Parts: sequence; C-alpha cells; structure tokens
Amino acid sequence: MQAQRNAQHFEIRETCPVCGQRGSDPFYTAPMAADPVRSFIASQYDEQQGRVDWGRLEGTDYSLVQCDVCALVYQRHVPNDALLTHIYSEMIAPRFLAELERERLTLDNFHKVAGELSVLFKATDKHPSDIRFLDYGFGYGRWARVARALGAQVAATELGDDKKRAAASIGVEMIDEGVIEAAGVSGERFDIVHTEQVFEHLVEPGEAFRRLAAATDGIMKVAVPRGGSIRRLLARRGLTRISPFQKARMGKAWRRDDFAFAAVQPLEHLNAYSGRTMQWLAQANGLKIIGRARESVTTVDHTSMRGFASSAARLGAKLGRRMLGGGDDGYYLFRKT
Repeated sequence: MQAQRNAQHFEIRETCPVCGQRGSDPFYTAPMAADPVRSFIASQYDEQQGRVDWGRLEGTDYSLVQCDVCALVYQRHVPNDALLTHIYSEMIAPRFLAELERERLTLDNFHKVAGELSVLFKATDKHPSDIRFLDYGFGYGRWARVARALGAQVAATELGDDKKRAAASIGVEMIDEGVIEAAGVSGERFDIVHTEQVFEHLVEPGEAFRRLAAATDGIMKVAVPRGGSIRRLLARRGLTRISPFQKARMGKAWRRDDFAFAAVQPLEHLNAYSGRTMQWLAQANGLKIIGRARESVTTVDHTSMRGFASSAARLGAKLGRRMLGGGDDGYYLFRKT
C-alpha cells in the first residue's frame, strides 16, 4: 500500500537527501495521527513542552526509508516550512527550550564542553585568538559561549529571533546560509565547523554538508543521535509509544533501544546516520574521517577529596571507553583530504 501524505502540511522526499538515490522502498509505515506514532508524539510534546495540532498530522503516514547506496535512514514525509515553524515555535515552546538551556549552564557542563573544544582547538595548530569557529545551529549558545570564552572568533547560524538575540547578547556574529554558500567561493573559511545534534533535523542534509565542507579549512565536527539497528528493532517490536525524551525528563536512564528510537523521532529527527552514510558524505566532499570518539581534556578538581574522586572517576571512565572501543556513537570529525 502506498504511504499517505497530506500535501498541505508535508513534502515528500522522493530521493535520498544525502546521495540522491531513487527507488529505495519504505521499511516502516504507520499513520502519524494513530497509535503507536500518535502516542510517541504526544509523549514527546506533552503539556510541559508545547501543544500538538493533530489536524495538521491527519492524513500523513510516518514512513521510514533506508537508502540502498549510503544507508541513510530517513523520513520520507517531512514538514513543510509552515509546519516546521509550528513545530519549533509551538510544539516546542521557546520558553521550554530557554529554561532547559539555562539549567544546562553549569560548571560541570562548562568543563565538559571546554574539554572537548580544547581537543578541537589543539588540532588546528593555531592560537585560540586566531581560530575562526562556526557554530552551525547555535541553539541558545551552549557551545558558542564556551568557544568565545576560549578566545575564538565565533560566528553562528540559527533560525528564530529569540535565538539570534541570544547570540548578539554574548557577542557572537550571526550569519545566514548565503554567507556559508559564498565561503566556498570567496575564500573565507572556518578553522572549526561545529555541529551538535543538527544534521538529524535537516530536510536537505546532503546539501548542507556540501556547503559546510566547502567552508571548512581545518576540522569539521558532526554529532548526531546514534541510530543503531533501528530497522531490525522496528521489525522485532514495532515503534515505542513513549518518547525516550519523556523518559529523560522523568529522570530515567536510556537503554540501547531508546537511543535508536530517538534517532528516528517523528517530525524532528528526519535523518538517522551510520558510519557508512558519513563515509559516503566524506568521500563525496573531499574529506576524510579522522575521529569517531568524543575526546575531551578532563579537568582534575584538587579543591576537595570529593571533587578529586569525581574527576578521577570521569577520567577512569574515559580511559575505559577508549580501551574497550565501542560501536557507532554518532560522533564524527572530518578534515580535508
């Protein structure tokens, strides 16, 4: 049976949005406004976060496709511009996001972000004040403000006036997509192109990757949810009715299946990536993957025995993960070939 789409609110991606392959068939299809997809969406956007206009979702199927060439898993039916505005301004209330980001501005989080950025800064072989840093998908500036604090010249992209005002308030230069497009031609480059949980949201991720690769003159970071074996998971047990993000809000730890379901969250996480997908993107854009583990400099707290023990435990856990290796964590560093 052919998947259904309400053309008033949704567009259809007939080809893979990464490699352009046509002809891959959906492996999972279910109505968005009926269970189990409806319960997943309802638990994701509960009353604490925003509201759902179910009339906009009626008549459209949640349909997942896996590309035969690059292995990208993507939602075939994606929100149009009007529905995207509704999702990111009403279904996700700006006040909810602003408060969430405020809660994340802790000393522990600063050290975590600064530790990771220190590794990226060092890889450029430049003095921090000479580093041009592009934060693609600024959000409310959790990464950009730390890059500024480390001394970099920071530019960013984002949608929404509230986020642009947040960027201006911390001295971050907000640029539009056209500037990034021109960077590949005019000679302007960025030493670090940084994306954190952005590429899963993009309607045209292959095109965005091409633009960012052209503007990269050093390191490009892409961090996305890890999709794992979502295809086998859906075949075995179907789609969850409870969003993993609701579990997180309730303080519950995620299991392996939760990470996979989060990677294909209806309406928002339009693309789920694998190492094979990222390898295709790298080769198509003159890049090579130079890292797949989130490295960071660990700060040791000497102010108290408790602080010292906590930082030592973090260091031990990091060394343990490195020794054990592991699967695909959804983290990729690229450099020009």
